[in-house]
Amino acid sequence: MNTTRMLTLTIVIGLAATTGCAYRYYLGMHGPSIRHAPDIHDVSVTDDADCLGCHSPDNRQDGTPATSHPGFKGCIKCHNDPLPATPGR
Repeated sequence: MNTTRMLTLTIVIGLAATTGCAYRYYLGMHGPSIRHAPDIHDVSVTDDADCLGCHSPDNRQDGTPATSHPGFKGCIKCHNDPLPATPGR
């Protein structure tokens, strides 16, 4: 195998291994916090089932965005992070 092909293969495997949701969570690039919509997400959202009740591709309604990873666990762990401080607030 030549060097160019090996380098391309290494890059493709590296990207595939680091672009999953869990890796993006640890790198700070995961989806938006549920705290962006406090009028919809109140303190009653405490479990993955609460999130998937609205965001599962099978259950969503009224324009609710569907999750791209309905089989993963840890909705609250990944999406209940504090919002960054906004200047002037």
